[in-house]
Amino acid sequence: MKSLSGLEEFFYYRSKQRLHTCFIVAITLNTRPTRGEIFHAIKTVVSKYPQLYSDVVARNGSLVLDPLQSPFSLDDVVEFTALESLDEESSDKIFKEITFIYGTGKPLWKVLVLEDQRTFVLCSDHVILDGLSTTVFWGSFMRSLNASQPDSTSSDEVLFKPSPTIPHVPQHPYSQLPVSVSGLLLRFFVRFLVLMSFLGVDLIGPVFVPSLGTKDFKFLHYRFPEGFLASDGTVRNDNCQLKINVSPNNLRALLRRCKEKKVSLSVFLLAVIAHSLKLVDATHVEGSRIKASVPMNTRPLVQKTMSVKPEAVEVGNFITGATLEYDKTSDDDIWQTAAKFREELLSQKDSQRSIESTKLLELIDVDAFVERKKNAKYPGSTFEVTNLGFQSFDCGEDDRYYVQDSIFNNPQGLGDVISCGCVATPVGGLNCSINFPRVISSDLKAPIEYIKRTLDSLSAVDSP
Repeated sequence: MKSLSGLEEFFYYRSKQRLHTCFIVAITLNTRPTRGEIFHAIKTVVSKYPQLYSDVVARNGSLVLDPLQSPFSLDDVVEFTALESLDEESSDKIFKEITFIYGTGKPLWKVLVLEDQRTFVLCSDHVILDGLSTTVFWGSFMRSLNASQPDSTSSDEVLFKPSPTIPHVPQHPYSQLPVSVSGLLLRFFVRFLVLMSFLGVDLIGPVFVPSLGTKDFKFLHYRFPEGFLASDGTVRNDNCQLKINVSPNNLRALLRRCKEKKVSLSVFLLAVIAHSLKLVDATHVEGSRIKASVPMNTRPLVQKTMSVKPEAVEVGNFITGATLEYDKTSDDDIWQTAAKFREELLSQKDSQRSIESTKLLELIDVDAFVERKKNAKYPGSTFEVTNLGFQSFDCGEDDRYYVQDSIFNNPQGLGDVISCGCVATPVGGLNCSINFPRVISSDLKAPIEYIKRTLDSLSAVDSP
């Protein structure tokens, strides 16, 4: 029987417990399209991907993604706003106010159009899309927009109508992924933990949500969950929002240096942030072991292991988590740290073990697991970096419409203190959206200056 995967269940219960609202990927166009063109472009995208017309419902004791039973129109998913930009105030406002309720028969995504009517912000629940899925959304949108006639109009703005013949969201491939011998042993171990929990012995909590030790890096001013949750139990989402841009020319120089050092831009950024935290006043932190969380794209591994076509993994949740560690007492320079991170990520990226670990969520009470994470004494990771990579969004400056810039950002996190979302475009260069709790803003002044200074120095076109 079809049901949500363990990963999808995690995202479901995290949102259901009001611990996550939405994440955003925005694009800014060179010129504003007409309402009719927007309608036709959105309609084309919706027709391609069942996730965009599905909701989570309970059926026969399982949670499933099923097509909506009612039609929806442009006004249901596209909102023209008075927001002028994605500055700190606007970003926090979006993360506070844009949320999705399951079982209401409404789409789990929305597009906000800023006042300039050139900036489009896709806000999505994590059950239906991961970060790379949104780049597919916008790529399809741009192809359709450029295929539209300049005077495209429509008196009927219905984007979706229920039909017995429409495609459904298929069962997530993780559920059919073959399990290795070590994976089977791990599953037997988890089943034993579940059995012990029925006998009143909680071993799942310490194994799945381990407490940080005295050696682990912690900001003393950030208390959890008080710093994460407001008095009504919802996420505060009042973080400081920092945007760092590296221009296209400087990005090319930085990528060239990364290539010379045989590291990716992602591990370089991870190393820069890790090194920056050495500058936090020692009296304001405890421990030296910094943990970095990295969502990894599993699409290539799923395709290779299950021989599925690329379009089968275009949209959905195809990620798994990796954790990297860095001790702030280390004497390594940034490039040495980046090289070590690269080796650690490569060993996990090409291994089925990472997906098998994610599949363990299928064996436990995910609702209780999320509750345990909420009640933890501190987030498991110091910071998270998610890089959507270099995106053209299937358009260029020769097209009538093309993307001038893009922003990727996440709300205040349950599992990390600092979040960094990155995306690069040919015209806008690299944008890094870094957000962190306001209570540690003074602690991060020196680290932020270090990050900016390092990026400026190593991306300088004339730098050796």
